[in-house]
This record gives sequence, C-alpha cells and structure tokens, in this order.
Amino acid sequence: MYSNSGGLRNKILGMLLALSISIMIGLGYISSAEFKKPKQLKIVAVSEWRPYSYVDEKGRLKGVLIDYWNSWGNVSNVEVVFDVKDSWTAGLNALKKGEGDVFVGLFYNDDRNEYMDFSSPIIELMTGIYVRDSVDAFDIKDLKDIGVGVTKSNYAREYMEKNYPEVNLYIYDNLDSVMEAADSGVIDAVCIDYHNNFREISFYYPELKNFNLLQTLYTQPLRAGVQKGEKELLEFINERMNRMSPSQKSDIYSNWEYVAIYFTKDKLQKTIMGICVAVILILFVNTLFLRKRIEAGVKRLADSEESYKKLVQLCPDGIFVQKNGKIAYINNAALDIIGHTSYSSIKGRRISDFIRPSSRNSMESKIKAIRELDSAVLTIEEKLIRKSGNFVDVEMSVSPMTYKGSPSELIMIRDVSQRNEREQEKQRVLREKLRYERLKTEFFANISHELRTPLNILLGAIQLMDRDFSKNGADWSQCKYYSRYSKLLTQNCYRLIRLVNNLIDTTKIDLGFLNMNFKNRNIVQVVEDITMSVVGYIKEKGINIIFDTDVEEKIISCDADNIERVMLNLLSNSIKFTPSGGGIFVNVYDRGESVQVSVRDTGIGIPEEEQPYIFERFRQVHPLLNRKSEGSGIGLSLVKSIVEAHNGNISLKSKEGEGSEFIIEMPAVGSGEEDISFAEGVSDIHEKVEKINIEFSDIYSHAE
Repeated sequence: MYSNSGGLRNKILGMLLALSISIMIGLGYISSAEFKKPKQLKIVAVSEWRPYSYVDEKGRLKGVLIDYWNSWGNVSNVEVVFDVKDSWTAGLNALKKGEGDVFVGLFYNDDRNEYMDFSSPIIELMTGIYVRDSVDAFDIKDLKDIGVGVTKSNYAREYMEKNYPEVNLYIYDNLDSVMEAADSGVIDAVCIDYHNNFREISFYYPELKNFNLLQTLYTQPLRAGVQKGEKELLEFINERMNRMSPSQKSDIYSNWEYVAIYFTKDKLQKTIMGICVAVILILFVNTLFLRKRIEAGVKRLADSEESYKKLVQLCPDGIFVQKNGKIAYINNAALDIIGHTSYSSIKGRRISDFIRPSSRNSMESKIKAIRELDSAVLTIEEKLIRKSGNFVDVEMSVSPMTYKGSPSELIMIRDVSQRNEREQEKQRVLREKLRYERLKTEFFANISHELRTPLNILLGAIQLMDRDFSKNGADWSQCKYYSRYSKLLTQNCYRLIRLVNNLIDTTKIDLGFLNMNFKNRNIVQVVEDITMSVVGYIKEKGINIIFDTDVEEKIISCDADNIERVMLNLLSNSIKFTPSGGGIFVNVYDRGESVQVSVRDTGIGIPEEEQPYIFERFRQVHPLLNRKSEGSGIGLSLVKSIVEAHNGNISLKSKEGEGSEFIIEMPAVGSGEEDISFAEGVSDIHEKVEKINIEFSDIYSHAE
C-alpha cells in the first residue's frame, strides 16, 4: 500500500515538473522574441493641410510633417512612403482599416484614443480664427452675425459648436472650398490650423492676403498616430524620434518658419569687412561736404537769429528780458506800453519798478521763486505805471530762460485795458438787461392784477343779470340781444380770467414766488374726481372719456389745486384737437417709487418737428387749424412748471393723425406730516365748475 502511494506521488511530481519546464520554455521564447524593425513604413498624409502636409501646384507632396518623416526615415534607416488622402476623414478611415502604418500627425482627443495610440509630440499645432482687414471685430463673439468658414472634418467645427454656439458656421467639404469662398468674398472669417512661427499665412494661402489672426482657439502638440495596440511600433517610432538631434529638427522647422540668417565665420568676416569699408567711404564723403554744411548752418543760424530779432521787435505783445535783476532787453511794444521811447531811458531798472507800489514786493518774490524753480510759468494781471504816471492794465507772463549764457527771466506783457473796459461794459449791459427784464416781469404782474379786478366785476354783473332774468321770469324776447350774447360774454370773461391767471402764475414762476400747498393726498382720487367732473361737458362734444387705474389709493405729497389745474389744461387740449366720435383716456399707474398719470386722446396729433418745442412758453401748434380752439401758448409751459415743482416730469408721445399722450410722473413720497382727510382742501363742486369754465373757456362750439 505504501509503495503504490509513493509511485503515484512520483508520477504527479513528474507531470508538474514537465509542465513547469514547458511554461518556462514558452515564456523564454516569448521574451526572447524581439520587435522586428520594419524595412518600410507607410505614412498616411493629407493633401490640403498647409503647411503641415499638402500637394503643391506641380503635384509634389510637401509640408513640415513630410520633411519630418523623411528625416526620421533617414535616422531610422527605414524607407518612408506616403499614402496621400484628399481629406482628414479619408486619412483616418485608412488608418482604421489598416491601409497605413502611421498617421502623419494629429493631436490627441478622447474619440481618437478609442482606435489609435499616440507618439511623443512632433510640433505645436495652433488653430485660430482669421478675419478680413475690413471686419471690425475684437474677439470671436463679434463674428456671430458675420459667420466663420470651416471644413466639416476639422475638429475646430465641433469645438466652435460646443464653445461658441452663437457664432454662425459655414461648413465646407474641404479646405479648397473654404479658400475659394474667402477669395470670392462669400465669407470674411475662416478657421484653419496654422502656427505663428510660420511664414505669413498668405504665403501658403494666397486667398488670405487681406486676413489677420483674430483669436487662437486652442494650441496642442501634433503626434504620430498608430492603430490601437501597436505598442511595439509606437515604441520604435518614439525611440527613433529621440535619436533625431535638435539641429536636425531645427533644420526641418527653419525651412517653414520665418527666414533666419546664419553666418559662418568666413561670411561674418566678409560682412564685417564690407560694413567697415562702407562706413569709411561714408565718413570720407561726409567729410568732403562737412565744411560746406557747417558754413551753410552758420549762415542759416545767423539768418535765423536775425529773423527772431525782427519777430520779437514786431511782436504786438511787450517783451522784457531781465538778467541779474536788471532789464537787459525790451522790444518796441513794451516801450509803448510803459510810455518810453528807448532802452536807454530804462537801462538799469527792474521790471518791478514799473508795477504799482502795492504789488512790487509780491512781484519780486514771485520772480525769485520762478528763478529758483527754473521751470514754472507765472501768468497774472497787474497794473503798470506809465511814464506819464497813469496806470495801464496788463496781462503778464513770467518764465525762466537763458540770455547770453546767464539765467534770466522772460517777461511778456499784453495791454488788456480795452478788454477790461469791454468786459465792464458787457457786465453793465447785462445788469441793465436783467433790471429791464425784472421791470417787465413786475409790469406784467401788476397789469395782470389790474385786469383781474374789472374782469371779475364784469363777470359778476353778467352772472347777476342771468340770475335776475331767470328768477324774475323776464321776457327774454325784450332783451334778445343780451340773451343771444350772454353765454359768449361769460365765456370770454372766463377766457380773459384764464389768460390773466396764467400771466400772473408765469410771472410768479419767473420771480420764484409760485407757492405750492403740499399735503398728503390720494392722487388717484384727485385725478378721478376732476376727470369725472368734466364727463358731461366732454360728452356734449360727442367725445368719449374713460378713466382707469391699476391702484385704488396712492398717497403722495402734492398740491391738489394745482394738480386739478394741470389735468384740466391737458383735458382742454385733448377736447380742442379731438373730433366728435373720438376718445380721451385718463390712466393712473403705480410705479412703486413713483406714480404715473397719462392723458391720451385720438385727436389730430402733433407734428414730429414741433414736439421738442411743445412745452416752450407762447408756443402754439397747428396755427391754421386752431381758429376755433384759441389759446395763448402759456398753458403747457405752466403745466410743465407745476409738475417740476412736484419734482416730477412730463413727456409727450404723439403721432400726427393718430393722437397724443401726455405722461406725468411724480415721486410717490409723503410730506412727513400726519395723514389728513384726503378730500380736505380739494375743490368742492362749485369750485370745480368755476375751474372748468375758466380752463375750457377757449373751446368754442360750432354754434357760437
């Protein structure tokens, strides 16, 4: 039993030993197998990717990547052949199908990583937006209405669609189509792959000669691409890339970058020698003409000095030069200003000697400060003493200068006596004009008050006569003339009272005496009450009136009487210029911190050219159309003043033939006092009737 067990165990151990040896032999075989260097490498290239990989006009394959792979082949002792495809899509598909070994160059992204592996970086790729010179754009977002041309296979299309969806893209099948569109002016911006270190873009794309770089989208290194899993091939490519020396790579890139100048030692010596010879010749020629130039320069300097002397002498402003505290030079104009005839009469004197005594010390201090600072310029007005003893007003400027090699002061004076006299006369005329305007304003105020008294007497007499006739049942046939003209007399009395009131209030505004009685009021109630009080009158004219509000109560600090006057004036204008069958709409809107009142009508409207002047005093619109709708042209000016006294503003919206809308906006603030009865102080029914009769007095019916 024991021996049988031992034999079985030996058999099992032998089998395990044999299996282990087999595995070790197999592993040794695999590890000993080395990657076999290819004799030929098929590179997939693109025919329209300038300057990286493209076919020129003669059908030759060129580009910085093409040169790179040819150099790599020489270093690696591998034959490099190129399989040229007409588009990126075709090239990538060829690599996927195994029709090529390596893709010439591309950058890494997640999509490509699914079916290929990438080598070490070869060269930087920059993708940017180029725009035509005439396009006014600061960045890509400015191109949203212009659009950008791009090929459908370029990754930049996906990048733009994701990051700049607002920019319109013109998508073309290939780059040649993009260039053709740019050349013909169909598009003004293109998206292409390029690099700033390369030559001007128009060198490779003549169609873009008038294009400049607007913005770079992204910059990434280009890498070789191989099929997924080809690790040994990828390691071989990277290892041979590392064998390429920096000078080899530099030679490749320099063929495509900006032109560089390289000097050998021999070339450098010859260049330096040539420069030296040229410099010697130039110096020799220059020496030949140096004397003549010096002589000509001396002559020009002498002529210039003489010209400056004449200029200074003929200058209408007085000029002094003071050196070492004494007047060293004076021109004729300065002599005339101070009343002297020659320099000898003032020789040895200081400029301060001609300044009024009260200012001499101050002037000396200022001149001393200017001399020490050597940079300041002083301009003042002073009084100079003439030889006769009279004073003359001058404007004086003092600045440091060098005169005959010594520090000096240049002093320029200008006689401003006449200018000052003119200014004084202007001020006198202005004061006289203001006095006249005040007298005129006071005259208007006085005469307006004087007119109001007899007008009130006339109106009272007419009202008494009307009441007596009505009360006593008088026979109107006996006073047919009075009965015929009674209403007309009353209306014109009201009209004159309205004119007088407007003149008085306008005068108060000019003098700053328009008193406002501000109290907390419900502005909605004030506007609604005055609007409803004229409904009957307006309907007699065949006009509809509608009041509406989006808030039932809005408390603001206002003068209710003047608000009523404003509303009646605006309603009066609407009635004047709205034909029968039209409409008037009064609305109150709550704007939070303000309240807005709108008076809109469907009348004849106001011409656009007249609208900027509608609130000017004595301004009237439609002079030929308002024969039956008279007015003084003061009303809207007064309305504007009242609204502005409430810290508000009034504006106009109008279209001729469609109607007008006046919009009042006032701040919704209280007066700070305790709330009162919001009806208190607002006109009662009799006062409202009186106000309506006055404000509507210049509206005549066709029967009158």
